[in-house]
Amino acid sequence: MIAIIKATILNCIRDKKNLIFMIFFPLFLVFIIGSTLSSYFDNMNSNVAIENLLIYYIDESDSKTSEVFNTFINIVKESKDIGNVELKEITDIDEGKKEVRTNRAILLHLKDNTIEMYSNDNVPIRSSIVFQILESISDRYNAISEVYTINPLKSEEIIKYENNENFIEEEDIPYDQSPSSMDYYGVAEIGLMMFYFINYPLFNLKQDKRENIKDRIKLSGISTRRYYLSSFMGFFIFSYGVSLITYILSKILFNVNYGDNLFIMPLAMIPFLILVNGLGTMMPMIFKDDKVSVTILQNIIIPVLCFLGGGYIALYGEMDGVFNLVTKISPLRWFNSSIFRYIYSGDKSLLISWLIFGVIALVVILILIYIITRREDKCSEKYISIN
Repeated sequence: MIAIIKATILNCIRDKKNLIFMIFFPLFLVFIIGSTLSSYFDNMNSNVAIENLLIYYIDESDSKTSEVFNTFINIVKESKDIGNVELKEITDIDEGKKEVRTNRAILLHLKDNTIEMYSNDNVPIRSSIVFQILESISDRYNAISEVYTINPLKSEEIIKYENNENFIEEEDIPYDQSPSSMDYYGVAEIGLMMFYFINYPLFNLKQDKRENIKDRIKLSGISTRRYYLSSFMGFFIFSYGVSLITYILSKILFNVNYGDNLFIMPLAMIPFLILVNGLGTMMPMIFKDDKVSVTILQNIIIPVLCFLGGGYIALYGEMDGVFNLVTKISPLRWFNSSIFRYIYSGDKSLLISWLIFGVIALVVILILIYIITRREDKCSEKYISIN
């Protein structure tokens, strides 16, 4: 297997034109698009500050929810960080949802013992703050109520413990750490180019089949399963090495902000390249005549997934409506979001989910290779009759 892995890597390296293209073209895209859209990103980042906030609410609540909401009103009105807050009570939920859609307001529906929140914010910081304040007040209220049922005196101590309503710990993020156009496309364009590593297994495995290299390898005693597994590993190692070179050069040339931990970007590359190389390895195994499938993949599927992932146009945070669900089918979207959340929010949850997805994808790919090659070996077996 080591010999096949080595041969696969060397065969990819010998194609110097494609090798140079895969290393330097994403750097070219980062420079061109990043320079062109720098003013747009500067303007977008300057609008991150929290300004006026319009909140509509419908009160159909019980006493507990009303108490939580009254506490919320006092906090947001006295807070200097949220800005001007305007609260309007309405009775028609459809009217409130219309304001959310058209004016990007926030709608709070106080219903029995719950508060339903509707938001449509192009800068999700404001809606996040509102949600966190409500959640914090509710959690504290529930904790006090629980303690009161056990020890009423202790609950009184908790209530009197803090006079200031400090429900949220604040941490200032310096303005110069907000993503610039170079920072965004330094991540997005490397992810975009990783899609195109799928061409290496597609064309190299097809060439092996056409030139009977695969059959000669099988005659040497190596099974079909080991041939495909070795090829998959070789393509993965090659693509990962090339992506690392591009990553290092982008950091040196453009000083892209990849966070304090420079191993996060290489770590996030692994699930992406597992998926890409796995699909590229399995397609020649599944399709005998793969001209149509390859054409559709290269000319339709990959460009669409790149667009939905934010490879061409920057996609920040959550999108509106159905488009938000559609963007989540793109691995590039998950790749970009997991890295940006870690760098600028310190949120590891999406990165961990992305890495778990990579492990699941690897297991599924290995199982499929095992099943497909087993069927292929059975079809090619020849039995000798002794009669």
